[in-house]
Amino acid sequence: MKESCCQFGPERQLAGIITEPSARAARFGFVLVSAGITPKHGPFRLYAELARRLAEEGIATLRFDLGGIGDSAQSTVQAPLKQRTELEIRAAVDYLSEQRGLDAVALGGLCSGAEDAFRGAAVDRRVRAVVLIDPFAYRTPGWAWRHALYRLRRRTLRALGLYAPPIATKPPRENERAKLVAYKYMDRAESTRILSDFLERRGRAHFVYTGGMRDLFNHERQLCTMFRGLELGSSVTLDYFPHLDHTQLLAEDRRALTEAIARRLSATVRIEEGCRAKR
Repeated sequence: MKESCCQFGPERQLAGIITEPSARAARFGFVLVSAGITPKHGPFRLYAELARRLAEEGIATLRFDLGGIGDSAQSTVQAPLKQRTELEIRAAVDYLSEQRGLDAVALGGLCSGAEDAFRGAAVDRRVRAVVLIDPFAYRTPGWAWRHALYRLRRRTLRALGLYAPPIATKPPRENERAKLVAYKYMDRAESTRILSDFLERRGRAHFVYTGGMRDLFNHERQLCTMFRGLELGSSVTLDYFPHLDHTQLLAEDRRALTEAIARRLSATVRIEEGCRAKR
């Protein structure tokens, strides 16, 4: 495995790190998009560990900072944030594809990075797969009764003295409250449209949900219900980790996540290689 720093974009304002196999040419490319305002190493270095694990599978990964985050400068392009993000993700795909001679890549990320990657895949036909960690989710009837049972169980355990909810040591100050960011997930109409179009062109989507999304997603069959009417088939896969946090503090939790993603992307690589062999 080898890693190299890079700068790219129309003004070379974007900074990233490419992680790839050292003994052979990469078979596939993967671009990781910034999670919120966290730099390219990812929350608790999740992105760095994932990129290094994927190098073992022959996959070259570019993890980079969106403009204004980490080592990347803000773009001078006068455009809305969504459009600038789309242009920066395309620049990352351009760079990885051209530098490593790849004709197909995957996009992925955590939370806002997942949704930015999903939108990027919608407008770039080179993107053959997406890996979405804790992206948008929508409550369903199945979610509702499971959530009710979950709350009933916790209240029962609390009444028996077997569970105590965490208590904040002190309330946040007024100026601290003002800094909190309330992230608004992609609405169902947009995600359904993008997923439908992506599947129609034979793209593959892998969803990963953790216990940190319990307020919106709480069981494996919920994904199919969320997109009722779409034929998901084998092109859409899911790993659900109800005991993991949204950001994985523990090394063993990050390992579970990276192993699951490595397994799914390796399968995608084999499928892509099979399709190329038939052409």
